[in-house]
Amino acid sequence: MTDNQSPDAAAQRARDRSSAAHDALAARPGVTFSASEDIVIVLHPGFDTLDAVGPHYFLSSMIGATVHLATTGAAGEPVTSAGGLPLPPTTTLLDAPEKPTVLLVPGGDTGVLLADKPAMAAIRRLGQAAGTVASVCTGAIALGAAGLLQGRRATTHWSVRHLLAGYGATPTDERVTADGNVLTAAGVTAGMDLALALVARLRGDDYARILELVAEYAPQPPFGTGTPESAGPELAAIARDMLATIEHDLRAR
Repeated sequence: MTDNQSPDAAAQRARDRSSAAHDALAARPGVTFSASEDIVIVLHPGFDTLDAVGPHYFLSSMIGATVHLATTGAAGEPVTSAGGLPLPPTTTLLDAPEKPTVLLVPGGDTGVLLADKPAMAAIRRLGQAAGTVASVCTGAIALGAAGLLQGRRATTHWSVRHLLAGYGATPTDERVTADGNVLTAAGVTAGMDLALALVARLRGDDYARILELVAEYAPQPPFGTGTPESAGPELAAIARDMLATIEHDLRAR
């Protein structure tokens, strides 16, 4: 076996290709290859798993960024999602960076979060200081209740989108809505779209394009019923009634 065919030589060629590709991405116009963003994702009891984990995948892929999983509860205690997945926090809302680059609130059992006055006060404080405020699904209702959506265009899960007006926001039916430094996403899976929009803002469009490609994020839902319009009136009515208690709990008082 010649040197060029040796396993060590092949491994070195692979490393060289990878390094050159990283350099090529860094050299593209508008790309910030490495930075030191502080991104705070709020973990509250009953958060929707994908609301947090989906954005975490893309945001933690930014070289140099730090993603803080901030619990609304006691330090070190795992926070269990609505689907039963326990996630260990890395900090608490009280100890999170005071001026985060991004504050992101996932949805889920948002009524529980709204009733947690210290947590809501912390979200208000961090949101007012953050470079960008973001939410996924019903997390937008928490932003609204914290006074962070006043006069803003915003979206959320289709079943509670109409409630945004009660919190001073203008509802949209967009998958991701950007209004100044506030970005909100529709239901659950839209959190990944939101995360890519955040990556584009922070690191440039081509950086986000590369992450989308590497993740092979090219959804092809098998039934195409992801909106009330595409599901049809019968299924939409059943789904809306299934979520009636959530709608009731999140209505502005």
